[in-house]
Formats: sequence, C-alpha cells, structure tokens
Amino acid sequence: MDQNPTKTTGIVLHRGRLYDLFFGPFVRLSDTAVLDLAEVSAGDRVLDIGTGPGYLALAASRRVGPKGLAVGIDASPEMIERARERAMRRRSSAEYRVAAAESLPFDDGTFDVVVNRLVFHHLVGDLKELALGEIGRVLKPGGRLLIADMSSRAARGGHHLAAHILGTHPEAERHLEELVADAGFIKVRSSRLMHGLLEAVFARNPERNLA
Repeated sequence: MDQNPTKTTGIVLHRGRLYDLFFGPFVRLSDTAVLDLAEVSAGDRVLDIGTGPGYLALAASRRVGPKGLAVGIDASPEMIERARERAMRRRSSAEYRVAAAESLPFDDGTFDVVVNRLVFHHLVGDLKELALGEIGRVLKPGGRLLIADMSSRAARGGHHLAAHILGTHPEAERHLEELVADAGFIKVRSSRLMHGLLEAVFARNPERNLA
C-alpha cells in the first residue's frame, strides 16, 4: 500500500470493501453514460479524480485502448490499493495513484479528458475552486471535463444515508454549472443521468497556449 503523503481537508472515504458492497453496483451503472458524455474515445488520455475503488478509470481504460491512458487518483490509499487489485485481476492497463484533487501530480496539459463522479460534494471550503484550477492546468487546451454529482432529492437522501454509514459529512453544494463557468471553462452544459438522480456538467478547457 502507498504511504500517503497527501494532505487534504476534503472528505476521504477509506472503507473500500464496504463501498463496493453497498454502493458499487449502483455507482457502476453510470460508467458508460459518464464516458459517453465526456466523449471519451480510443487513444484519449483520461484522468478520473476521486476514483474510489477504480470503477470509472477501469471502464475508461477499456474504451481508450492500448494507445490511450486511463489514470485514477484518490486521496485514500485504501481505495487505491483496492482499485489496483481490481485492475490486476482484470488485466487492465488502468493506472492508480494516491493524490488529492486540489494538488494533481501531473504536468500541464497531460490529459484530453478529466472525469469525476460523486466527488465534488466531498470537496469542502475552497477545495472545489482549487480542484477546478488544477483540472484546467492538467487538461490540454480544448480538453473535456465531465463532473457527475447528485441532483435529485432521492439521490441526496441516499447520500445522507451513505454518509451516516461511512462517517462522512459533505457540505451543501453550489450549482455545478456556476462553479465550472466561474473557473474559466467554456461551453458549459448540463444533463441528467440515471433517471435524474445525477447531474452531469460537461465543459471544455479554453483553447490557449500553455505558458
């Protein structure tokens, strides 16, 4: 297991086995829809922020193929260890690293696509703005961002139950479209996934030369 040097004030989930058991089957239902909305295709370089047990990065690795790259990061070493074990069992090329959303260990312009699902409500205080700044940095000019988070009352109710089980306390959410637009992303649009349980916000990094 990684020795985690990551310092974050965000909410970090550590109980990977419990997450797999209670929430994994539901969460994985949106893998295809999230990747479709993010326009992930063969050869893309994809970063999954807050990968947890690694589901979305694993699905992305199958889609991008041998010429692409799928990397999942999470601030929890336990989650990353579980994700690596899953990838090894499935002989996947997905890569996993311990890292926080507000301090991404990648060079500028590394990725074509950044995705995250059910993560932003765990970024408390100013971490959402910091994470969006980091996402803009590691995305290529014109790169795509897809954030999927809870939208409906039923989803929030379910999450409150999950928070009780897992011992976490996420804060109230600002509107995702507003957050993303304020961070400088363009062509921001939203849609609903899983019969309205999730809101998905798609945006592009501005076309600009990297400094």
